[in-house]
Amino acid sequence: MPSFLQIVTNTPLWVWPLMLAVVALGLYGLRPRTVPPLRLAILPLVGLGTSFAGIVQSMQPALAALGWIAALLVLLPVGRAIGRRRAARALPDGRLEIAGGWFMLLFGLSIFAARYALGVLFGVMPALKTVPLWIALSGAVGGAIAGIGLGWLAGLLAQAGRPVRMGKWARRLSIGAGAALLLVIAAFGGAIAFDSPGRVPPLAAGNELPGIASWNMAEIPKAMKVTARDGAPLTYRLYPGRPDRQVVLIHGSSGASISMHKAAQALQAAGATVYAISLRGHGGSGTINGDTSYQSQLDDDLVDFVKAVGMSGAQGHRTLIGFSASGGFVLRTASNENRRLFDDYIAISPYVAQDSPTSRPAAGGWASVAVPRVVALSILDRLGLPWFQGLPIVRFATDAGPSDSRTPVYSFRLQAGMQLGRDWRARIASIDRPLIVTAGTEDKLFIADQFAPLFASLNPAIKVVVQPGIDHLGMTADPRAVEAVARLWQRLVDAGRFDFKVREDMFAGMDGDRESFDRAMKIIADTLAADPDHAQALVWRGDGRLFLAGQAFQRGAIAEGRKLSDEGIADMMRAVKLAPDDLGVRIPRATGLAPFANGIRPYDRAAADRLTRLALEDFEFALKASAPRWEKLDSHDRGELLGALAENWLRLGDNAKAAPYLDRMIGELPGTPYAVNAALRRADATAKRPLTCLGCH
Repeated sequence: MPSFLQIVTNTPLWVWPLMLAVVALGLYGLRPRTVPPLRLAILPLVGLGTSFAGIVQSMQPALAALGWIAALLVLLPVGRAIGRRRAARALPDGRLEIAGGWFMLLFGLSIFAARYALGVLFGVMPALKTVPLWIALSGAVGGAIAGIGLGWLAGLLAQAGRPVRMGKWARRLSIGAGAALLLVIAAFGGAIAFDSPGRVPPLAAGNELPGIASWNMAEIPKAMKVTARDGAPLTYRLYPGRPDRQVVLIHGSSGASISMHKAAQALQAAGATVYAISLRGHGGSGTINGDTSYQSQLDDDLVDFVKAVGMSGAQGHRTLIGFSASGGFVLRTASNENRRLFDDYIAISPYVAQDSPTSRPAAGGWASVAVPRVVALSILDRLGLPWFQGLPIVRFATDAGPSDSRTPVYSFRLQAGMQLGRDWRARIASIDRPLIVTAGTEDKLFIADQFAPLFASLNPAIKVVVQPGIDHLGMTADPRAVEAVARLWQRLVDAGRFDFKVREDMFAGMDGDRESFDRAMKIIADTLAADPDHAQALVWRGDGRLFLAGQAFQRGAIAEGRKLSDEGIADMMRAVKLAPDDLGVRIPRATGLAPFANGIRPYDRAAADRLTRLALEDFEFALKASAPRWEKLDSHDRGELLGALAENWLRLGDNAKAAPYLDRMIGELPGTPYAVNAALRRADATAKRPLTCLGCH
């Protein structure tokens, strides 16, 4: 909580002259005077105007208006009673002769104090802006001020009486108020109808992607389409990788899926299946370039896309990554009801908000904004009137026209649908999923060194990583940057892997450390207690039960061993049924079934062969899934997988099916123990040389 001195010193300077003006006007009202009635209306009208402003700025204008009306109705009679206590007399010329009093001073200070206190309160605790009770209370404060002020004016006029000439000033007041209202409406309508974003000098990067001349265009996947709930197309490019490691990758402002090609390739090389999508209004998605049908349509499109490509409900790892304006959309998604669509998030050089310390004026020359139109449409939107939101409000620094690769102009609703909104601080503070923010030190659109302190103050769980020597667009085009993003993604994947939580303890337990084994099984049990359908926990419990079954068989407890083995195999089968494409399920099942099958082979050859074939199905699946990144795997990972396939085919007595894997071990892993032992087994299938666990745990 800031101190009183900090609050005062951080108050905008314009506030203090305003307070002095209010005090001066109040002091003037201490002495008897003769004034036109209109002058007496100044403070009540100020109170009325500030209360209206408070309603418009509220997170829920309708709720604030209800509080305002209730307080207004209650305090109008109070204000009128105060006004009738003042001695006043109407003069023939229409002016009023009134006695001095404290009301003007106290009322003016009350207006100032109430607005100042609410401003400080909501500044210190911005989350209160979203609490219904505080929204209604804020509106009620404005209604109380307006009720007392207008009631006082009505009571004073009633006390003064109504001579003939009183109607003249009343008509003037009405005419003046009507003219002022018409002027406001005209200005409001003019801003909406005639204001538009101006053209800005084009930036080189606004017309052509950095480094695109050196791209191999044959490597760019063709654009594909799925259908949104309204029947409109949503386009994307697919970079296939591991089926259990899925990334949705989103372009920056004015771009399309093709602009994220290099970032997509880097993520694919790290093992991800990447869906580089074009948001509605971009790259052939939707029906109108630069526009949506309503503000939250991008949120709905994301849900539709995830469902259409089969990501929803999958047990694999899902990450949303967005750049620049879509970095802001990542923050929006991570903080709204769609947050559970993904396991974690990466925001690359994200747009946070106009009043964020990370923002530069006009985004460093990248954007021109029609500010009057934005203000007018925002007021309508706050009042629950989503009118004229298809009008353009921002233009980017590009000469390119609307196309499948460029979107030079955004509508109000498209722009709003990509952003966090007015309560951006509270929304960032609410993010509860793993999220990394990264930006380049040479960014000219945003202030990179402000990201870390901003997010540390709002949500310390969000990690910020700054890439040295990289500019804004370089974050998606420079090889150093895209590889760094891929490493950050891998960090998130590794942190979220269930096997990392149990595998070392499980392996240590299988090597004789009972304490470690029990610790791993407890983690598994706790996980399944919270989520009985957690596929990875199920398969690891199956591994643990098969290990215990083997121990039971060794000590002669046959019934116990059979019970444990049946339960373990049932766990494994259910896990694969829940998540058939998750390598975090298929590989543990295979590595658990294969040694168990080998152990029971002397006693039940048919059951052993059946389990071995199941393990081979899993190993084959893993080999196919690893194909896109095979060359990136180290010799240990390749050797273990090829060796497991060869070993288990040899156990089934099928030397012909084992031979291709032995040959690959010899050819692809020269100079390694895998190649040496594979050559010996190729020559003699019965040779006592292992093909797996060569340098394992």
